Amino acid sequence: MEVREDLPKISIETEQDWRRIQRNLSAVFLTRLDTELESHGQSGDKDVLLPHCNQFLETLSDIARPNLRINGRTTDDPFDDEDDVEPFDEALDRHIWSLSDQRLKWDKDIADRRRTGPNDLENLVSESLAQHHLQSTEVLETIDAYADTNPRQVDCELRETLLNAISLSPDLLQVCFLSSSKRHS
Repeated sequence: MEVREDLPKISIETEQDWRRIQRNLSAVFLTRLDTELESHGQSGDKDVLLPHCNQFLETLSDIARPNLRINGRTTDDPFDDEDDVEPFDEALDRHIWSLSDQRLKWDKDIADRRRTGPNDLENLVSESLAQHHLQSTEVLETIDAYADTNPRQVDCELRETLLNAISLSPDLLQVCFLSSSKRHS
């Protein structure tokens, strides 16, 4: 798998474009050299400085070349036959890298969830069991509190309400039976 570059390379369409850039840079550099030499009155020194200028431009080109991507290829790759090479689609390349980055983010998210999920689930189950145990303890305490209560001490009004509810239970059963039979019809 190719490692993504931290610093993006300069994209150039073709090798001819790179050569054109080099020619333009050389022409501008030599024009500037002529201007500087004429301004200082040393036009005759151009022949002496020209080999050094050419060497400087070659060195500059050699330094810049590793930072280039020509037709989607790094300049470290040899260019055999440029006619067989399809044009490189920069937009597609950016889209592919975007998808790759998104996949890495999803993988990291899944790994984080797998790492923290079991602990969270364990904590949730532990809290639930502790709460259930606490509630069952409260129910037992409540039952113990009412265990000492004498049934005869129950309020008369409560007793009458209970007896009325019990006496109405056959009627309630009959109503429930009728409503369920209407639903099935």
